[in-house]
Amino acid sequence: MKKLITISLAAMMMMVAMAQGDSTALTQQQWQHALAVIAQYEALNGGYGQKTDDFEAQAPQGYTLDDLDAVYRPQSQWEPVYNRLKALENDGGNMARVKQLAGALAQHVERDMTRYLQQSASQQGQPLAEVDTAPPVPDTIPVTDLPNEPAQTQQKAGLNTHLLFDALLALLALAALAMAWLNHSRLNKLRRATRSELEATNQNMQQLADDVSQHVKALLQRVGNIEANQRVMKPRQVERAQGDHQQRAAQPQPEVTTRTYYLSKPDDNDCFNRVSEHFELGNSLFELVTNDGIHGSYQVIDNRDVHRFALMMPTENLTRACSGNAIQMSAGMTRIVTDRPGEAVLDNGQWRIIVKAIIHYEA
Repeated sequence: MKKLITISLAAMMMMVAMAQGDSTALTQQQWQHALAVIAQYEALNGGYGQKTDDFEAQAPQGYTLDDLDAVYRPQSQWEPVYNRLKALENDGGNMARVKQLAGALAQHVERDMTRYLQQSASQQGQPLAEVDTAPPVPDTIPVTDLPNEPAQTQQKAGLNTHLLFDALLALLALAALAMAWLNHSRLNKLRRATRSELEATNQNMQQLADDVSQHVKALLQRVGNIEANQRVMKPRQVERAQGDHQQRAAQPQPEVTTRTYYLSKPDDNDCFNRVSEHFELGNSLFELVTNDGIHGSYQVIDNRDVHRFALMMPTENLTRACSGNAIQMSAGMTRIVTDRPGEAVLDNGQWRIIVKAIIHYEA
């Protein structure tokens, strides 16, 4: 905030100084030389101009349009430039008017005029601000008969210009301060909103962790109860199994048919998106083997191209169907090893994951 205010004040002081310098009226000789400088840079810009140093050497007091006309008259592009500026020689003006007439060449014209005015002031032994501000005097009116109203009017115009620039600069400063305060307020609001979102996210993650922990405890308790019931019912099941075995011995056993399917990555519901009886590079990631068409075990296909494709995005391709130590990080790895196959069951026409496979990576 302090830095922005300092820069704004410096810019205001610079603009005020420039405005005061531009509003100072030029003498008739200075005005004619300024028009000649504009014409010289237009000639240079048009590609037919000669060196400015040559004209300055021939006319140390300041070259004029007529000096340029004597050299550039054969050029077809010169005549409209000369006629346009020659018509303004008796108008008089200040540096602001000179820069307005120069247009895109104002920077070069202002540089030459500043050097010219400084040289003129040093030759006359007086400051630059003390140049004659009187308007051009017609030949038909005596100097003693000139009224003072033009000078007073010019002073009033300069004062009004200064007041206008001061007011404009004050408005710019206020606008800069308001913008800085507004940006500071928005930044504080954004910081508070971000802090609130982070706190809410942390609370949600903690709640999720607690819910998962309770769910795991409940599952472990259910597994323990099931194991206890199995131990109690095991003797009965053995007797029943012996009877069933005797009955099956008298009946012919059905043939076991083993089938292999190629699966793509699973979706959010732990169901494999795509199942095919043939390997499809780019789609097939897992190989599932089933003996009854309902239950099956799966593992990552042992294929170099499949491994390269799956390791590009392990979180997207592998982590829903597999578990393992840091399998989300696959940088520098080239091979996937299945330590334990996963288990899946056919549910409503889709193979759904029951137990994830365990894998690890190798370089």
